[in-house]
Amino acid sequence: MAFKSPPAKVHSYVTKLLKANVIKNPPVWYPATSLAPPSPTFLRERDPSRANINPQLTFEREAAAAGTASSGTTTTTAAEASAQKTLTRSSRTNKHLRWKSERPKNIIYPEDRLRRRFYEDHPWELRRPRCLVETSGDGTRRDWSTLLQKGRSIADLTGEDVVQHQLYLMTTGKSEREAYHIATQEFYLHRAQEETEARVAKAQAMAFGLKPRRSFVMNGLKREEEALLEAENNAAKF
Repeated sequence: MAFKSPPAKVHSYVTKLLKANVIKNPPVWYPATSLAPPSPTFLRERDPSRANINPQLTFEREAAAAGTASSGTTTTTAAEASAQKTLTRSSRTNKHLRWKSERPKNIIYPEDRLRRRFYEDHPWELRRPRCLVETSGDGTRRDWSTLLQKGRSIADLTGEDVVQHQLYLMTTGKSEREAYHIATQEFYLHRAQEETEARVAKAQAMAFGLKPRRSFVMNGLKREEEALLEAENNAAKF
């Protein structure tokens, strides 16, 4: 049968076992429970300092006090009768008296606001493909004093690089608006350079005899024309 005892008595129970040499070595949690003993029950008790002892509101207490002072006698007011009626009800109906579970607070980082503003101004950056696998070492150890990191190409630039560069500029004393202007201006220059390099590479390839590749839309249109022509020839035979 398992040992059943309140949590507060576990330390004393183990102490008796140690003195009787039933167990040789104390558990790892033994010193901690001696310094901070556990609660006598597993149930979480409500903090009495936050409890509302008087169910009346402020204006109800003032009105009751004024009525008592004017009459000079103790009478049961409507507010007191309503409070007594409320206390006699089941606790299930008093939703405002129920214990609210503690929830962790939201974690907010300073980059969240900068990231939200950047992608609101540049929604098409979310459509660019990104590699989520880190292949160039530790991504946290970077020098964000420059937008383009060492060992990375222009094609690897993302909106996250702009956000981190803007955050670094803000730590140097620049305002959020100035840092955003500087970071986005440098980002536009790199994007323009990437488009220029792609256009020049395409022109050079076509000059050496490379045939331009049709897009998916053009391939679909060509197949559709071939299917229509084939259907027309088959209909002419009948």
